[in-house]
Amino acid sequence: MTTTGHDVAAAPQAVAAIEEALRAFAKALRAIQLYLPNNPTRAAAIEQARAAFGKVWRVANPLEIQIKESSFVWDERTVYLDAERGTDGLPWLLYRDGLRSLHVHSGFETTDLEVLLALFHKARTASPDDDDLVTLLWVADLATIDYRHVEHDAVGDMPVVSGPDRPGVAVFAPGVAPLAVPLAETPAPGEGPPPAVVRVEDFDTTLYFLDTREAAYLQEELKREYAEDHRKLAVASLFDVIEGQSSAAPQLEALGIVDQLLIEFLTLGEYELVALALREASIVSRRITADERVLTGLRDLPARLSEPAVMSQLLQALDESARTPVASLLEGLFVELRPSALEPLVAWLGVATASPVRASIERASARLAGAHTTVLAQLLEHENESVVRGALRLAAQLATPAAVPGLARLLRGRDAKLRVEALNVLGEIASPAALQAVERGIDDSDRDVRVAAFRVIAKRAHTAALPRLLEAVRRKELRAADLSEKMALFEAFGSMCGDAGVAELDTLLNGRGLLGARQPAELRACAARALGMVASLAAFDTLQRAADTKDVVVRSAVARAMRGNT
Repeated sequence: MTTTGHDVAAAPQAVAAIEEALRAFAKALRAIQLYLPNNPTRAAAIEQARAAFGKVWRVANPLEIQIKESSFVWDERTVYLDAERGTDGLPWLLYRDGLRSLHVHSGFETTDLEVLLALFHKARTASPDDDDLVTLLWVADLATIDYRHVEHDAVGDMPVVSGPDRPGVAVFAPGVAPLAVPLAETPAPGEGPPPAVVRVEDFDTTLYFLDTREAAYLQEELKREYAEDHRKLAVASLFDVIEGQSSAAPQLEALGIVDQLLIEFLTLGEYELVALALREASIVSRRITADERVLTGLRDLPARLSEPAVMSQLLQALDESARTPVASLLEGLFVELRPSALEPLVAWLGVATASPVRASIERASARLAGAHTTVLAQLLEHENESVVRGALRLAAQLATPAAVPGLARLLRGRDAKLRVEALNVLGEIASPAALQAVERGIDDSDRDVRVAAFRVIAKRAHTAALPRLLEAVRRKELRAADLSEKMALFEAFGSMCGDAGVAELDTLLNGRGLLGARQPAELRACAARALGMVASLAAFDTLQRAADTKDVVVRSAVARAMRGNT
């Protein structure tokens, strides 16, 4: 026969059995904390707890334990006291997390004892961010355990009863205080909110109110949601319609909306969204089999942006904008352009000042021009000078042989500055055809063009130009040239002529007339410099014969050449 409550309150054997069971349970918990699962001491402690609880059901079923800060109370008698251990004691572990009573049913020792020990151990070693004991019990949903706990607020403790027949739900129980979810007061007719309306204030201190971690998580998610640009999702959805629909009508409608959005995005300076739409259009057009009107519309999206008029307006907006776009955004936008965009791009590059925007547009334009070198070559012959200058800039970066014919034609133009730039670009390309075109600059009427040609030939060691260099050295007009042109010519000649040119240089350096040296001092000094670059025995002998010349300029040039300081 099973007895409960006051019927057994006076029985010393009942108190002793409960005390023994709780002491055995506490020892088993300490054994779990101290020993590994395969340790015999741990297993023995758990078996002793099982045996002790098996005796309890003869005197109390269920076992109703009240939880105090340092003790367990049964039938108003203290059956377990742990005042010495304080916050390390078993009663405080339960009391700290809000537990106020436990109802343990028969069968606990065989089904739930080890689980409860594990939960207590986990709660004892948990960090502040981990679940508390009440949460662990709620998740475990033990069949032989009922418990009552409280939720803390600024006013006081509010009891909550939970058990196997009501997992995770706060309910009323006979003889306990009102629960954490109190019954709503019924307002007078016509007063208060309408029926079934949920008010946030009703949940401020309930079991279901968010803890600090949950509130922080929701705040971060809200920030992320509001920070996300939903226009990207709208663009992606429109292309999903185009790709997913089999009928042309909704596809064309979605395509028309995308076309309108492109104009709005460009007006607002949202280049990232424009680049996104153009990339999606390119991908979808390759992936779907649809009505020809849809495919043509997808291909025409970047083509429309590549129209010279549209591109010119875009570049003007970039010039006038107070906000500098991120370079990667511009490059991502221009990578989708068509060859028709090259003309306004190179025209803009021809007059734009140095800036991060120009650098990014120049990189993107170079990639576009590299894929369409024929168009770039045509732009080198454009009537607009700014277009030609921009095309020259891109041709220098790409160093493509496809630009050589256009550059060669530029050498016959009237603008000397453009001819100089064309020579420098040909020097960067450095193909046989490019260097052959450079030779034309040797006989150019402009001094800067000739100097540029000499320097390119010397830099690329273009020995095929030696005959024309020799003719330039022998020209009478060379005497009237300035010193920098003479130096450029003799450096080019001396760096490549070898011993074959020593005789010509010796005539210039040591040639004598009736009244002294035949050539001016500047020309003789340049010849000495060229001989120093030849650096052979014959060249050294020629320099030695001029070492005692009376002209200071020539003597100094000869000395430097003999020391190798050319």
